Order: sequence, then C-alpha cells, then structure tokens
Amino acid sequence: MTARSDASARLEDSRAFLEAADTINTLNPEETYADVIATLAVHAGIAAADAFCLLELGRHSKSDNHADAIKVLKEAGGENAILARLLGEKTKAAYNVSSLTRAKSSKCIEWASKLVIAAESKFFLG
Repeated sequence: MTARSDASARLEDSRAFLEAADTINTLNPEETYADVIATLAVHAGIAAADAFCLLELGRHSKSDNHADAIKVLKEAGGENAILARLLGEKTKAAYNVSSLTRAKSSKCIEWASKLVIAAESKFFLG
C-alpha cells in the first residue's frame, strides 16, 4: 500500500467516526451520550490527523503516546493545537467516572470536523 492509499483509508475512517458522532448527537439529547459522542469525535480527529500526515509526510505517528501524534501533525503543518484539545478530552470521555457535558462533546465534534476538512482538502487539492 502507498501513503496515499493509507491516507484514503484513514480519511474514510475519520468520516465514519464523525458521522456516527453527529448522528448520536442529533438523535440522543440525553447528557449520558456525551462521552460516547466525544470519544467518536476524538477517533475522527485522530484518523483525520493520520491522513493529513500520510499525505504530507508519507507517515503518521504509530506511538501510543498522544504527544507524538501532536508533534508529527505539527511537523506536517497541520492543526496540531486542535488535535491537542481533542486528545485532552479523550481520557476524560473514555476513562473517567464523571461524564463530559453535551456542550463539551459538541466542541469535540467541531474540532474533529476541522481536522477532517483539513485532511480532505489535503487529499483532494494535494
């Protein structure tokens, strides 16, 4: 596989995660869904950042350390600050006992959307 085909696959993943987050956000107004929505949005952002890096650098971070992914996205000229914000919510959404608010999960969707749009622009505009 090439970096471009890998980027295409990660971009497809990012869209699917974002669509799932949007759908749950729209159909389930309960506060209890906030963590699920945010977690999906975080995964959308990670996949989009991977696609962006693959297109720009021919590689992406495969580290378990989120700081490495932020660093590689910065090196690629991507929106690393947005990825950092998203990843900052990942632990809260996925592992903490107390839940995020719906307002915060909506921000996660907003941030992930920006990363997806950037990756799509990189993919289609080169």
